[in-house]
Amino acid sequence: MKIFENLKRRYGSRVLKRHQYQLSENPLDANQHYNFYKIAIKYGLYNIARAELKNAEYLGVDESNLSEKFNEIEGYLSDLAELDVNQYQRFKVLQSHLCKLLKDGESVLDIGGGHGILSQFMPSNDYFLIEPSVNGISGLKLPFSDDSFDAVVTCHVLEHIQEKDRKLFVSELLRVSRKHVLIFNPFKSSHLNDAERMELVLDVTGASWAKEHLECGLPEVEEIKVYLDSLGLSYSVKGYGDIYTSMATVFMSYFSNRRSAGDLLKINKHLNKSYNQLSCSEYPTNFMVEISK
Repeated sequence: MKIFENLKRRYGSRVLKRHQYQLSENPLDANQHYNFYKIAIKYGLYNIARAELKNAEYLGVDESNLSEKFNEIEGYLSDLAELDVNQYQRFKVLQSHLCKLLKDGESVLDIGGGHGILSQFMPSNDYFLIEPSVNGISGLKLPFSDDSFDAVVTCHVLEHIQEKDRKLFVSELLRVSRKHVLIFNPFKSSHLNDAERMELVLDVTGASWAKEHLECGLPEVEEIKVYLDSLGLSYSVKGYGDIYTSMATVFMSYFSNRRSAGDLLKINKHLNKSYNQLSCSEYPTNFMVEISK
C-alpha cells in the first residue's frame, strides 16, 4: 500500500516493521502509540503523528501538555481543502453523519482509516485509528471489549477484504459499537460494468487499490441488508457522489501529479468548495450504510 511505501521510504522497513509488530502485539499500550507518534513527528509524517497521539490520548497515556503537542502538529498539517477530491467528499460525508449522531467528547473508532485524517474533521471527539499498514492492528480481530465506542466507522475498506471474511468484519464493527456503525463504501452495481472500470484505472494508473478491487470484488449492499435484517437492527442506506465524476477525478489526479502537484492542489481546492454538488442519485459512487444499535 502507498502508506506502507511512504513510511518505508522515510525511515526504512526494519523500523516500521518493529513498531508495527510492537503495536500489533500490544495494541492497547498507550506508551507504544505515544512512541510511534514521536517517530512520525521526527520523520515529518504529521497526519499519522496526530492520529497516533489521539490513540495514545484515548488510551490514557501519562504525558503532560498533550494540548500543546496537538497544537504543534496543527502547524504542520496541510490544508484539508487541498485533499484529493474523492477523499475530501468521503470525509465530509462521514463528518456530516457523525456530527448528527455524536456529541462533543463521544468516541469514534476509525477502522482502515489510512493516515487518520478523519480525526482532523472531528477535532472535538475522542478518536482511535485502526490501520494495519500503519499501526499493524487488524480490523478482523479488534482488541476492544464489547460496546467500547459510541460510533465505529469504516470507509472504503470492505472491497479490500476477502469475501469470506466480510461478515466477520461487519460483526466486529457491531460488537465494539455502543450506538452507531457507519459503513461508507462502493458496492457492486447492477447496471454498470465495475470490473471494466477498474481494469481501465489499473491499466492507466497502476493503482494498487484498483488491483485489490478486482481481486476481492465489490461487496453487494443487499448482502449487508440481509445480514442486518437477520440481527433485527435498524439501518438506512443512502448514495453519495457520482461514479463518472469520481472516475474522471482519479485520472485528473494521476496526470496532474505527473505534471505539477501544485496545480493539482489548486484544482482540488476549487472542486472541494462544491463537493456536495458532485453527486448523482442515479449513479452514486458510494453508499452510506448507517446502523443504529
